[in-house]
Amino acid sequence: MKHSSNIILKTFSTILIIFAFVCTANLNAQGMPPGGATNTIDNEGVPLDGGIAALIIGAAAFGIKKLRDNNKK
Repeated sequence: MKHSSNIILKTFSTILIIFAFVCTANLNAQGMPPGGATNTIDNEGVPLDGGIAALIIGAAAFGIKKLRDNNKK
């Protein structure tokens, strides 16, 4: 039973990570202000993709470490 639950957990986490990368690719910190932006250079929001990707990679590495530590016991 433990073997099948590990397979399900790994599959679910892999799908979740892929989903997170796909859905966060084009997020911006804030939208355009009403009436148009007059004091911005290129009239775009702040991209969030770099920080979120670093957090996801760090969380995945931490999760893999925890899984390996639990398997050694």
